[in-house]
Amino acid sequence: MKKLLPLLFITLSLCTLGQTAKPKWVNYYSKTYVQCIVPNGNTMWVGTRGGGVYQSDLQGNILQSYTKDNGLADNYVISIAIDAQGNKWFGTGDGVSKFDGTNWTSYTTANGLASNDVRAIAIDAQGNKWFGTYSGVSKFDGTNWTTYTTADGLAGYEVISIAIDAQGNKWFGTGDGVSKFDGTNWTTYTTANGLSHNCVYSIAIDVQGNKWFGTYKGVSKFDGINWTSYTKANGFADSTVNSIAIDAQGNKWLGTEGGVSKFNGTTWTKYTKANGLVGNNVRSIAIDAQGNKWFGTDAGVSKFDGTNWTTYKTANGLAYNYHVRSIAIDVQGNKWFGTDAGVSKFDGTNWTTYTTANGLAGNDVFSIAIDAQGNKWFGTDGGVSKFDGTNWTSYTTANGLASNYVSSIAIDAQGNKWVGTFGSGVSKFDETNWITYTTANGLAYNNVSSIAIDAEGNKWFGTYGVSKFDGTNWTTYTTASGLAYSWVSSITIDAEGNKWFGTDGGGVSKFDGTNWTTYTTANGLAYNWVSSITIDAEGNKWFGTYSGGISKFNGTNWTTYTTANGLANNWVHTIAIDAQGNIWFGTKGGVSVFNENGVDFINNTNVEIEYNNSTIALYPIPVIDNLIIKINEGNAPSSIQIVNTLGQTVYVNSSPTETSFTVSLTDKPSGIYFVQIVVDEKTYSKIIVKK
Repeated sequence: MKKLLPLLFITLSLCTLGQTAKPKWVNYYSKTYVQCIVPNGNTMWVGTRGGGVYQSDLQGNILQSYTKDNGLADNYVISIAIDAQGNKWFGTGDGVSKFDGTNWTSYTTANGLASNDVRAIAIDAQGNKWFGTYSGVSKFDGTNWTTYTTADGLAGYEVISIAIDAQGNKWFGTGDGVSKFDGTNWTTYTTANGLSHNCVYSIAIDVQGNKWFGTYKGVSKFDGINWTSYTKANGFADSTVNSIAIDAQGNKWLGTEGGVSKFNGTTWTKYTKANGLVGNNVRSIAIDAQGNKWFGTDAGVSKFDGTNWTTYKTANGLAYNYHVRSIAIDVQGNKWFGTDAGVSKFDGTNWTTYTTANGLAGNDVFSIAIDAQGNKWFGTDGGVSKFDGTNWTSYTTANGLASNYVSSIAIDAQGNKWVGTFGSGVSKFDETNWITYTTANGLAYNNVSSIAIDAEGNKWFGTYGVSKFDGTNWTTYTTASGLAYSWVSSITIDAEGNKWFGTDGGGVSKFDGTNWTTYTTANGLAYNWVSSITIDAEGNKWFGTYSGGISKFNGTNWTTYTTANGLANNWVHTIAIDAQGNIWFGTKGGVSVFNENGVDFINNTNVEIEYNNSTIALYPIPVIDNLIIKINEGNAPSSIQIVNTLGQTVYVNSSPTETSFTVSLTDKPSGIYFVQIVVDEKTYSKIIVKK
């Protein structure tokens, strides 16, 4: 049976919470994409791509979850190591963090680290920490930092993997070969010596002292003299070997982009999703004390005991947070998020994710629009999909769509869908016929990144320049007209009819129909690459930028918000505003919600946890002092617990027998909590608010 992880698999982080029931910032992170796993006694530490790090037991239950909001340097965790004192070291995209179980300490280039992009960590017998970075290797003895680069003898500047042999030699896998360092001398090995490829992603050393190198094109074994290389032709899953682990029996386990391969020295055995692996892109492997193999993939974690597979993945949560490209909010207040791994719907409590398995045309979702009938339209890398709440209908080039790579969608007053594509122009769909417009018709450029429709019904297309189409005539505006920069990535129209154009490097341009006004960083804009624009009820303009965070402009003053304020990531793809005035930001690192007056998160007076045709009622919500938990007819849960946003248990009932009982939260701080129940080895969760 597949076991579902608790909702803490999706971490809500509350910034500026204090003692108020309404935090200004709420962040949602997905922990689905697993980059590294390290065993630690009867637990596992798991680093994710954008969702921080968590500690789980061997049954897959999350014990603790940590993100930047707790002290982690960055939510993009690439490597983990544990020292002799039990300190955990996390290599991230923005430095190294040490966690002693209570306190966090982070190190960056300001302290002596070669680069903040830390790909690998190893700890030698003397307790020195070795960090492989994008700009060389740094050694840290607890006080002093020493950096080694190509100038010292390192094969390449980008260090992806590190291993230390029994003699204390350090082996560094780089993008340009392998380097061995004995403390004094450097020796480099490349394809000229016998290495299968110079890009080395992983290194493992067996009990005989043989070095195994996972590369872009196979795996190489080096016994100190001879090289032996294996490729996909020999029988393993895929040529790109991301990770290697060696079990107690000497079997080599290779994580590839096409599944897992086991090599016993003679025979190769391949495992993929068809066998029970959760995802074929295997980024990391760990072997626990019981000999179970743990595989971190782009779709979750799989455990293999030699016979059975167990999958641990998100039960409810954001599909993926590395690129949340689009957001739309329907009339019921549901939020729809387009990601690199499908569409997620959030109703304020529950998450539902839709992928190609459900009927979505493609899992890379660039745009979302909602028509007057409430149908959702998704622009993907595989065409356009319409979802009526039950049925999916997809449209591709076979139906008349200009291209299956859809960048933008807008719906006019007549219900026509205008679909912008990457490289093939714009298609108009009236639910029966498709008409395509390209440069041959008057469009400025065939790569259409954004569409807006004004009060007069004119269509405005952001391309290499801006094109306006009134249904008959085309008018194009460029930098010669007054546009800040040629590439236009976003368009919004305000209540006065002014058009606001976000550009890829030139800032924002406002066009009133006659005059152009441009705003850049010199005026107060966070960054000149503007990916999205939204206007709130007060007329404030909100600009999402690539790497600069968010800027708010009230017509006079500029205010910028970044990760320092509580934003999940400074790379902001999309912005939407709900009926309560909460502002939703889709970023490169998850979803953030902001409200200067406090996020209106949950307003209902009670919530229910549904399971096996039964329910548990929780009320009143928000909680003032006491939470009442009422178990209705059905299978009784085996446990009930309440945890806070740090993953700490504040209440547990290991074997509930009462049908109704009261939990006192009087002495607990205001904020968000999770009620989690376990029934038949499945975990179900609900979010509650305490005032």
